[in-house]
This record gives sequence, C-alpha cells and structure tokens, in this order.
Amino acid sequence: MPDRAKCSSCGADILWCESATTGALMPIDAEPVASGNVALVGRVAHVRRGDLFEPMLPEGPRYQSHFATCPNAKQWRRKQKKDEP
Repeated sequence: MPDRAKCSSCGADILWCESATTGALMPIDAEPVASGNVALVGRVAHVRRGDLFEPMLPEGPRYQSHFATCPNAKQWRRKQKKDEP
C-alpha cells in the first residue's frame, strides 16, 4: 500500500500511486469508495475504463482519482498541446 500524503492544495489525504497504463504518478483519494474505479495492486493503480477491469485483478477496495474530487484540480492539470484533441 502506498504511503499517505496530503494534497498540497486542498489538504485531503491522498495516496501517490504508479499508473499501470503510463507509469506516471497519480494521486488517488486515500479512502476507498463504493463507486471507485481504481484498483490497487501494491503501489500500482489500475484504472477501470468503461466496463473493463483487468480480469486478473484481485477483489478488494476501490478508490478514485483525486483529480475527480479536489476542488483545486484545474490548477494542476497540464495544458493540452495544440495537436492533441
């Protein structure tokens, strides 16, 4: 399980996890929620997209990205390049 940290803009408890898709660090809310779409395997976050979850993921608590709940998320989002959709 990743170590707890505090969001530097809103102060909420978060976990920094490695994205299984990109390898980049992503903040997730520290407390699991029933509607969560992120499964943790060790320190790696597997994000559910649509109705798909990797079939071999263990059952367990589900989390959500802190970008979905942080009131200050906009200030941390990267600007899209002109050639990106």
